[in-house]
Amino acid sequence: MRGKLLAVLREAVTPVPQAALDQVWDEPVQRARALDGLVSDGLVEPLPGGLYRLPLT
Repeated sequence: MRGKLLAVLREAVTPVPQAALDQVWDEPVQRARALDGLVSDGLVEPLPGGLYRLPLT
């Protein structure tokens, strides 16, 4: 699950809306946990407006 979310973010050239990440996995609870874990681990950066991106390096 985490890998699928990261793949969407890696392929994106602009921040990704929550709706695009919602399409990755049908189970909303698992998807939310995976996304929260990625944010907590510093692998994904949440932005205002429900957007996400990989951290800038």
